[in-house]
Parts: sequence; structure tokens; C-alpha cells
Amino acid sequence: MAERPDGPWDPGLQVERTTLAWLRTVLAFVVGLLMLLRLLGHESVVAAVGCAVITLPLGLLAGWLVWRRYRSSDQRLRERVPLPGGGLPAAVTVLSVLAGCSGLFYVLVY
Repeated sequence: MAERPDGPWDPGLQVERTTLAWLRTVLAFVVGLLMLLRLLGHESVVAAVGCAVITLPLGLLAGWLVWRRYRSSDQRLRERVPLPGGGLPAAVTVLSVLAGCSGLFYVLVY
């Protein structure tokens, strides 16, 4: 088994910067969803809880996928094999659609 050298894979920290950008995106989604849930909670607690049950776990899942993708990408770049697939962009897309649908529901119903 090859020793993992300490330090980043490349001096430009591209993988680390990409990971931080994804984490900021996920954090922005979660904060936006929390604000939406607060607004929705004034009108219907059931709808707010329903949206929270659906969307907040997806935010946590996206955060976990970011971390997993970072670890996998770093390892694969060191081993010079192709980078991982598109699970993370798919999760962020689903989260975006659900956030948009929640906002649309709020606008149309209330």
C-alpha cells in the first residue's frame, strides 16, 4: 500500500477550493430552506414540517456527498484514475427543485 504524502495533491488547491464552493452552496441552500420554513410555519405548521422532513435531510445528504467526493477525488487524483461520477450534482439539482417547488407552493397557496 502506497504511503499518502502529507499536503495537498496540487499546489493550487483546486480540489479543496471546489469542495469549499460546494459546501458554501449546500450551506446557502440549507439557510434558504430554514428561512422558507420559518415563513411557511406562520401559515401552516403541517406544511412547514412536511417541507422540513423532505428537504433538510437532502441538505445533509448533499453535505455528506461533498465530503465524500472530496475524499474520493483527492485519492483518485493521487492514483491518476478518472474522477467520480455525478451523484453530487444530481443531489444538488433535486434539492434545488424541491426548494423551488416549496417556494412556488408558498406563493400560490398563501
